[in-house]
Amino acid sequence: MTFDTTVTLRLVKARLNRVDTTLDEYLKSRIDGAVAELAHAGIALNSESTDDVMLCVDYVVWQYQNRDAAGAMPDWLRLRRRERWLRERAGEESP
Repeated sequence: MTFDTTVTLRLVKARLNRVDTTLDEYLKSRIDGAVAELAHAGIALNSESTDDVMLCVDYVVWQYQNRDAAGAMPDWLRLRRRERWLRERAGEESP
């Protein structure tokens, strides 16, 4: 199953307070990259799951806002990603 980025893009733009379309292609690439990165880490996101969409949005926004900074992922995001990974290992569906 492929991850539908339409809603995710709108939410990322809202979090970044962007209403224009000048960065849409760049942000779509960031979203695709985040989905692929999470998949490589063993997390298969489901675009039907609000939790998965919001994890992707938070992950993309964090990456975008910290692209030039040398800093670790914040604990709240690292823990959300870990919890999602554990749910995947347990075979649970995302709420």
